[in-house]
Amino acid sequence: MSMHGRSIMKQVRGRILRIGILTFVVAILLSFIVLFPVLREKAVVNAENANEEIIWQLNTELSFMEKYTDMMALSVAQNRVIQEYFRDPTVQNKNRASLALNNLVSNNGIIRSVYMESNDLLLLDSLNRITEEDVGLLESEWYEKQRSKTFNSGWSPVYRTKIKSVDHYVFAYTKNYYMDNQWYTFVAFASLNDALYDIKEIGKNSTDCFILCDATGDSFYLYGDKRLKDEAEQLRGEEKAASRVSLSNGIGFVNRSIENRWSVISIVSYRTILTSLTPYILELLFILTAFLLLILVSTSQSIKKVVSPIICLSETMASAVQGNLDCTVAVDRDDEIGQLESSFNKMLEDLREDRRMILEKEKKEQHARFGLLVSQIDPHFICNTINSINYLARKNRCEDIIVVNSALITIIRDRLRVNDIQITDTIAHEKNILETYIRIQKYMYDGDLQMIWDVEEGAMEEQIPKNMLQPIVENAIFHGLIDEEIGEITGKITITVRRSADGIRVQVTDNGRGISPRRIKEIIGKSYIEEERGRQIGLSNVQSRLYYLYGQRECLYIESVEGEGTTITLLFPQ
Repeated sequence: MSMHGRSIMKQVRGRILRIGILTFVVAILLSFIVLFPVLREKAVVNAENANEEIIWQLNTELSFMEKYTDMMALSVAQNRVIQEYFRDPTVQNKNRASLALNNLVSNNGIIRSVYMESNDLLLLDSLNRITEEDVGLLESEWYEKQRSKTFNSGWSPVYRTKIKSVDHYVFAYTKNYYMDNQWYTFVAFASLNDALYDIKEIGKNSTDCFILCDATGDSFYLYGDKRLKDEAEQLRGEEKAASRVSLSNGIGFVNRSIENRWSVISIVSYRTILTSLTPYILELLFILTAFLLLILVSTSQSIKKVVSPIICLSETMASAVQGNLDCTVAVDRDDEIGQLESSFNKMLEDLREDRRMILEKEKKEQHARFGLLVSQIDPHFICNTINSINYLARKNRCEDIIVVNSALITIIRDRLRVNDIQITDTIAHEKNILETYIRIQKYMYDGDLQMIWDVEEGAMEEQIPKNMLQPIVENAIFHGLIDEEIGEITGKITITVRRSADGIRVQVTDNGRGISPRRIKEIIGKSYIEEERGRQIGLSNVQSRLYYLYGQRECLYIESVEGEGTTITLLFPQ
């Protein structure tokens, strides 16, 4: 019944799960078909915007330099100290003019040095050192061409130079102007390092590779995957101010400045485009997964409300089959399932009552059985004791007869004391009974029998089951220490009592003949209800009572070495 209920729930949930997964897959496919082109175009536009932002950054930098250079040229034209040098080019006037020119440069972070030259080849530069590469530019054909044109201005090619051991990307802006009836060429040298840092930050998150080209069309800076450089170089021929080109590995973008003819060429690979879509894809998957889980949970809960009463009844029946008759089913409905639940509860109630009566009967029988086991005395022991009393009577040893007879009466009374329902006694009481038993044995047999007690301090008042030690000691005497041919008992029996975490542990050790391993297996393997006659009654009696008291737990252990002795350990759980 329970398995049937579970299988129904599994089938329903399985179908819902399959439908949900199928819906999930279809939703993902449709989403990719619809959204992928849009998201892909968005990623491409982002890369294109980055390219446009780079060219805008370059335009801003160059435009600022152009305006600042024009303003500096105007300031130079109005500076009396500089004019004085060109009218009277003495060393002193040159130093003063260089200082004045340097003051104009120091107010700006882009322009690092300036240079002036008149038609009369009078030279003047700021105090900032002009490098060898700067001098090479001033001696180049490009510079001569710039000077040859009146009212001309222009941008030099970008080149690299070291300034204070640091590589710099440098370019120059030249401007020809007329002052005091003479033509002058004003040259401003600028570093692109700061601008390139900003440009790199813009391009590295949106492109795989980009190159920068100056007004001459030559590339001077490459950033990113160098393997894409050749494809980027192929796009330098594009004449449009802005263009997008499909390549084998990605998409290329070209943006060219109309004002200064500088350009930026970038490439974004298809892999990078897909990578940039990852957040959107993950977000889409998260939303669809959450939606699927919401549907599955809500649907499962709805079905659970319908099927759960049947499953609950099925599980309770399964529990009852396993022996748990104390379970019940909550009856909270008036339909056919409710009637079935009420009938099942009534059946369990009847079964519990029957079980109670059976257990009560078994308890009474078990108590009677335990009483019989406790009171059981070896008949050989009684016969031998009476024979010893007769022998002592013939010898007129009245004192000894009284001692033996009193000891026998004490033992028999103790065995008959089970009617007080107490099944345990203190170790001290068991010790007294055992010493009485040993006293009788010493009258019956010659020899030197020693009894040694090793009891943990305070353990004498601990409770253990009645008459557990005497059968073990009896077994040690008649199976380990007695010499039946001469009728003597010689040896030592040590009884050790210790308290432990798992209960009271009592060990009875003798130095007798010992027991063979085969015989130990036979003794331990005997059924607790097996009875033996004669002297074999001891261990069987103990095993039977241990079973009744502690069930299947192992409470009796035998260790023995043939020819050396035997140790029997009793564990009484607390």
